Amino acid sequence: MSPLRALALATVALVAAAPTPVAAAGPTAAPSHRAQSAGVDGDTPAALRSAARTAARYEWNNARAGVPPAGLHCARTTGATACFVEDGDVWWVRDTAADGASAVADWVTLADDMSVERAGACVNSLGRGSWGACDKNYPDDAHVVWQACVYDRSAERWVRCD
Repeated sequence: MSPLRALALATVALVAAAPTPVAAAGPTAAPSHRAQSAGVDGDTPAALRSAARTAARYEWNNARAGVPPAGLHCARTTGATACFVEDGDVWWVRDTAADGASAVADWVTLADDMSVERAGACVNSLGRGSWGACDKNYPDDAHVVWQACVYDRSAERWVRCD
């Protein structure tokens, strides 16, 4: 099972087991877009981050080449950097290793009850050192949680996530 496919299952289990929402299991309640990188800011458990790939429709988008704006909030893992621009819902992904694998921004949007609303990936297969972008459109009050990952398309497997 891929890492984010497990997130949806773990989310359901955590919500069912907790009498109230568990703050450490996801984004904090804040008014407007609440974006968190699981690898940089959040204490989101690996099982929760990875369960979202079980979502009925996992959105897989190929990044287009570009140059990101300065001052991005990013998550990193060996071989990948994933950044999110809230104003415009744009993912920026950089491949940082010459390993033949793709850099990925692996994301989910969660409802206030921590259920998975959407899940997907912005995949940069443009090569080492390149930045790529994916445009999305999330509701203004979406909880957005993400991680930087590396995906080997030829082997059809997730190599690592932050």
